[in-house]
Amino acid sequence: MEFKYIAILTGLCLLAFLLYKEAHRFNKARLIWRILANIIAVSCFVLLIVPIRYKTSRPQNTDEVILITQGTHPDSTTNLKGKKYALSSANLKNTNVITIPDLPYFLKSNPNIRKLKLYGYGLNKAELARLKGYRVSFHPAANPTGIIAANWPGKLKTTEVWQVQGTYQNSGMEPVKLLLKGLGKTVDSIEIDAKSSKTFSFKTTPKHTEKAVYELVSLQKTDTLAKEPVPMQVGDETPMKVLIMASFPDFEYKFLKNWLYQNQYPVAFRSQISKNKYAFDFLNLDSLNLTRINSSSLKKFDILIIDEEELAAISPEERSSIALAVKNGLGLLIRVANLKASTTLGSRFSRFESSALKGKLLNLKLTEDNSKLTALPIEQGLFLKPEYTDKPLIVDASGKTLVDSNIDGYGKVLASTLSSTFHWLLSGKKNDYAAYWSALLASAARKRNNVLTIDIFPQFPAINQKMKIIADLAASGQVPTLKIDSILLSPRQNMVLPFQWDAFYWPQKPGWTYLEVNQNVEPIYIYKKTDWQALKNQQKLDETHQFIKNLNTTETKSKVADVVLEEEVSIWWFFIGFLLAAAFLWYEARILAG
Repeated sequence: MEFKYIAILTGLCLLAFLLYKEAHRFNKARLIWRILANIIAVSCFVLLIVPIRYKTSRPQNTDEVILITQGTHPDSTTNLKGKKYALSSANLKNTNVITIPDLPYFLKSNPNIRKLKLYGYGLNKAELARLKGYRVSFHPAANPTGIIAANWPGKLKTTEVWQVQGTYQNSGMEPVKLLLKGLGKTVDSIEIDAKSSKTFSFKTTPKHTEKAVYELVSLQKTDTLAKEPVPMQVGDETPMKVLIMASFPDFEYKFLKNWLYQNQYPVAFRSQISKNKYAFDFLNLDSLNLTRINSSSLKKFDILIIDEEELAAISPEERSSIALAVKNGLGLLIRVANLKASTTLGSRFSRFESSALKGKLLNLKLTEDNSKLTALPIEQGLFLKPEYTDKPLIVDASGKTLVDSNIDGYGKVLASTLSSTFHWLLSGKKNDYAAYWSALLASAARKRNNVLTIDIFPQFPAINQKMKIIADLAASGQVPTLKIDSILLSPRQNMVLPFQWDAFYWPQKPGWTYLEVNQNVEPIYIYKKTDWQALKNQQKLDETHQFIKNLNTTETKSKVADVVLEEEVSIWWFFIGFLLAAAFLWYEARILAG
């Protein structure tokens, strides 16, 4: 038996009992009024549970529907005229809206629909692609408050500076404080004024290894608006091996050697004592015979750091071995101190002198990400003049180059005119020192052939949502084995790129999980559905606006016809009736009967 019939039957039994009590009441005054009040009270109570629906006809566009998406305020739907549908993600409750679980299936089932009115944040790219050929109008919701753009490297080498960048959109009337938190402490913060958008760039040098999840926390006074997870990994790759050859062990070499050692780099250090006599130091590395440099010994290192004086002092055979090693992939960093080059490798870089900035600080900038470093208290007079094939790495405030790079075969050659970067360490600016040397080492070091690269789509894979995994293998051989959460996936080969395979998966739980591709294991972070909502909503807004902009705007005449709609009588009328009837019965029993 349906619930409404149970409710009606229960109401009739209750009414019969109340009327029986009224008929056998000793005081017969106002009996008719009391009977009417009981009938009204019970009837209204039942109608609160079982609403009254009726059908009505209304002129309406038969080929047009209203589609409500996430971001639409529930109260605003009551004023919309026409047949209203909503995606399940809109989370509209207690509204006269028909929920559709799948938009493509709905459109296929209703071929007469040719026009859609979109309300809210709109649809994503995949959903919009299904609307080609339809007439679509968009009524966007207000811009979301929160982080609407974000980017950070998911993998980081030890000692590298980690940078989290993005844009925060504050649509509210109060300022918001945005913090980057990790490992129990606040790393960096910024304040965003009310009714404004602001870009942010947080930097830190992680001291941990392996996986970690930082958080971008939005605060408004004492209220926490959002906590967005920022997963990352540190130190997964084998540290590059560094060979340093010094004409004499100055402070720059001393501090660099110690910094490399502390950060687990394998380092071989050779400094000249007198002609053909050297002192050796091996840190995080077994000792080697480096008295005479040759191609065999250079293959054991990823980068060679040498000053131009030492490069000129070594034998022609050693210089030839270094030049050949660079062509085969070795990275070479030459410390330049003179205006005139003394070696063939050093002559790859043009130089010029500029008046020393006496009494002024040297302001530097990394060209890779335009990040500024703390000023150095040194006088700099020697600069480099990049050719069109060069790539400057470090420039000063006026744009003059201090570190330049160019390609030689499979390797890269760098030249630096900076001689006293250790001042950063002396003044406690460890992050600037790490950022400088990490940038140089990463740019110069021997490139390693990755056997496997993994790409995940979308940017924030979430539980119970479709995730695409793309694996690029070193060779297009047998079908790779892809496994995640102990579930074996079915990879599909790219017909154009035979070394590329893809597969689909629907994650079941948030947090770190592991993707196995043959013998390789790749950590992947799965987000909750509620993570990064502002960014996702802003993407939908932008993508829907762009879709509407690219649509053919030719106007078509709508088909108007009388459409039968099912309406519902407001339950407030029955609530008021029940309240008035119950109030009368109470007043009559307590006041009038006394």
